[in-house]
Amino acid sequence: MPAIRHASKRKAPPEGFSDIEDDLLIFSNKMKDAENASTNNVPKHKVHWPIFQISHQRSRYVYELYYEKEAISKQLYDWLLKNGYADAMLIAKWKKTGYEKVCLRGNRKQERDDSWNVN
Repeated sequence: MPAIRHASKRKAPPEGFSDIEDDLLIFSNKMKDAENASTNNVPKHKVHWPIFQISHQRSRYVYELYYEKEAISKQLYDWLLKNGYADAMLIAKWKKTGYEKVCLRGNRKQERDDSWNVN
């Protein structure tokens, strides 16, 4: 049987966490709202979309802080991944070359559809 983890034995977050803690708290509040939202009159395939969207946004936030803005340290980045603040597998996809081209194609299609008022 695995050992039980106690809150008193957890490591404190690395330096710099207090700078982004408010933004992460906003994401967690949005996630709670999405999880508690009413699913009446919503098609089954759309029920989890808001949850995936918020999770994606939070992971993208952490990714941009570390790789693009270089605003957080490696220790903080690893701590955030370890504690579930971001999805490591999703970030791995974003780091691969060519991902930007896929995103740009999707945005162009969306802009084109919006200009024709197609939903």
